Amino acid sequence: MTACVLFGSSLSEAHGIKDGLGKKTLPDGSVYEGQFKDGAFEGRGTLTYANGQQYTGEFKNGLYDGQGVLIYTDGSKYEGQFKKGLLNGQGVLTYSDATQYKGQFKDGNFNDAVLVNSSYVE
Repeated sequence: MTACVLFGSSLSEAHGIKDGLGKKTLPDGSVYEGQFKDGAFEGRGTLTYANGQQYTGEFKNGLYDGQGVLIYTDGSKYEGQFKKGLLNGQGVLTYSDATQYKGQFKDGNFNDAVLVNSSYVE
């Protein structure tokens, strides 16, 4: 069951459209807290997955889009730009071992990112 609580929101009774700030628990136990538009995650918010992964930042049409921070379950972290749910634009990817890549990402992959810190020891 999906639970949704909206704070200071408006509800269009004719269409069941939810707008405003709120909190929604998804069927898998993940929790979104932030802005909604037309019932979708839109604007600033935090999505905490049931497995502990967490995204805080901008959403568009329910996807990561704009500036944000994604923390993976292993402690790795990406800070930067997203587009349509993928790492896209300028950002910094820091792995849990402190290895760090900085630069341009495209469609979820390194595009023009360089290694700026490595935990590699000879």
